[in-house]
Amino acid sequence: MRQKSEETARTMITMEEYLKKRQAITAEESVDCENEKLSAWKLAELLYV
Repeated sequence: MRQKSEETARTMITMEEYLKKRQAITAEESVDCENEKLSAWKLAELLYV
């Protein structure tokens, strides 16, 4: 019984680490998206002139 609870605790820690990593990746993707939007605006400005 005790062994199962220890295994569950390890799994929970792993899930917390996974969520932190996933949040970091999502934040990074958000920054990349913003950079792409800025690049699109810059290109549009160049083509307009």
